[in-house]
Amino acid sequence: MEFLAAIAAVSLTVWGLVLLLRGGPLVGCLLFLLTATCFSFDFFNFDAGFMKLTIDRALWVVVLLLYLVWRQRGWTDPKPPRATDKVVFAFIGYLVLRTLATDAHGTGFMPIVNLALWYIMPLGVYWMVRQTRIDHRQSKIILASLTLFGIYLAATVIAERFEAYSLVYPRYIVDSLTDKKLEFIGRGRGPLLHPIITGIELAACWAAVVMGWPKCGRWGRCGIFVMSLLFAIACYSTMTRSVWMGAGLGLAIIIGLSMPSNWRMPALGTALLVGGIFAVANWEQLVAFKRDKNLTARETADSVTLRPVMARVAWLMVVDRPLLGCGFNQYMPEHLNYLADRSTELVLEKSRPYAPHNLLLGIVTETGLVGLGLFLAVLAFWTRDAWQLWRATHRPLWVRQHGLLFMALLAAYLVNGTFHHIALIPMSNLMLFFFAGVCASLRNYRETPSPAG
Repeated sequence: MEFLAAIAAVSLTVWGLVLLLRGGPLVGCLLFLLTATCFSFDFFNFDAGFMKLTIDRALWVVVLLLYLVWRQRGWTDPKPPRATDKVVFAFIGYLVLRTLATDAHGTGFMPIVNLALWYIMPLGVYWMVRQTRIDHRQSKIILASLTLFGIYLAATVIAERFEAYSLVYPRYIVDSLTDKKLEFIGRGRGPLLHPIITGIELAACWAAVVMGWPKCGRWGRCGIFVMSLLFAIACYSTMTRSVWMGAGLGLAIIIGLSMPSNWRMPALGTALLVGGIFAVANWEQLVAFKRDKNLTARETADSVTLRPVMARVAWLMVVDRPLLGCGFNQYMPEHLNYLADRSTELVLEKSRPYAPHNLLLGIVTETGLVGLGLFLAVLAFWTRDAWQLWRATHRPLWVRQHGLLFMALLAAYLVNGTFHHIALIPMSNLMLFFFAGVCASLRNYRETPSPAG
């Protein structure tokens, strides 16, 4: 078995190098996203002292070097920085300053390493994709890659959830089930061992599949319908409410913006009415349903009541340092200073082992209103650009669809970010920055031959 695995690894390496050389930075970034999901820290890691080296981190360096070669040879499509790019760089630059100017509380290089993993690597992906010329063929490669990856991810999540472990790969997913310290045991977690981030990826891949609807015939649409059922079952198999809501909102955005304008309000009203009735009728089950094998339904319900406690701690931290926050990646050591507060009936000590279960609270406590403002500005600029791309009716449909795809992904990202600090898992930002880079590349799309032939 080990011999076969070694042959497979060599073959994948060779084919990966061929794809990199022929496909350039765009294909390299797609391979990196796949590797960052399936062959990241839990698959293999090597202790290099100040940080753990993994296959995906090494591949990011390779793709960056490939981009520099393509740029030197004139095969990229350099674009002057726009207002959106300046805001993105201002946000990342501010995070760098807050990291370097803050006491690390004895954590050594960990804040710098996490800054690189959570934001600088995604920024590199954004810039490389932004500077790549994307034509119709490359757009098909992006959507086809997402479709195939999504089918694999959905099948893996479903197999894990329903204990068909012989169908689950990489095998560490199954091996990790014996670790009593891990969260989410019993849910469909995927290679990242995290159902929330896996759910965001599923939402993105589902959206990519749906993009083929206008171009397909009857049989093609039947295939899209069948794949949509697969994705729906996979999203359910994560056993995570925010995943369901995020994927649903993303699909609603795609369907709503694609239908005639005079249908939108009646369709939206009907969807809200049906969803509201369902939520009211099943509220207790939705709040307390058993998700993890290691948790009872009562413990699941108690986890919901923990959120106000964490929000209270975060609020006290923001009030104390409103503008600049406590420092990037310093929430865990700093929040301990607020657990003894007795000005509330909430038992703040319960939040000792937890980071904030909210993306925006996590950012504002560590980087203050300045950091939160810059982050929201980045999302606002990206959303505006995606909206303008979708509304540009003079452009080909395949170009416009990438704006729609980004808005669907952002919806899933923000819905899940409302209930979880998703930036703590690098893959969430990598996906977001990648698709933002695609929109930035296509903003000035023109019908000319590719620079690399």
